[in-house]
Amino acid sequence: MKYSLLFFFFSTLNFLAVGCTENKETPTAKTSTKKATGPLEIGIQIGNIAPDFKLQKLNGEMSALSDYRGKIVLVNFWATWCGPCKAEMPSMEALYRQYQREDFEILAVSIDIDPDAPVKTFIKDFGFTFPVLLDDQFEVNDRYQVRVVPTSVVVDRKGVITHKLLGAKDWNDPDSKLFIDQLIQTDL
Repeated sequence: MKYSLLFFFFSTLNFLAVGCTENKETPTAKTSTKKATGPLEIGIQIGNIAPDFKLQKLNGEMSALSDYRGKIVLVNFWATWCGPCKAEMPSMEALYRQYQREDFEILAVSIDIDPDAPVKTFIKDFGFTFPVLLDDQFEVNDRYQVRVVPTSVVVDRKGVITHKLLGAKDWNDPDSKLFIDQLIQTDL
């Protein structure tokens, strides 16, 4: 119990110290993608196969990253207590609605640890339709070594990490759409 409280305290302190940040840069499919030269390893670095995970959705169903193999997947780590996270989500919804589900998916991984956190209410009130997964035990957060929220990890159709983005981003701007378009076309 004592160690759990210390872990919670230092994890919370780490998030608060680093803080929610905003990312003004737009990645490009050409400059940010690292091509692997040998057999791919499972790991959290660009060019690695993204570690699989399975989490509960808001509706109670289980969902795994591997369920979305064959699609470009934007895995976004966020929390209801993070202002930039919440500000970023409407632009994620706009991006999500621009693409067919066979090409592109968003998995919003909530790291709220409070079982009474207003995740469901927040998602419902704003009408977000992308899948929201619950990581209240920090299992996936820790596996991906997320230290700043929001953090987005882009995974290609083969399950390889192509980009990692720290901080909030406007996913509704033309450069973001071009970025996703290029990934979809490159990965066909």
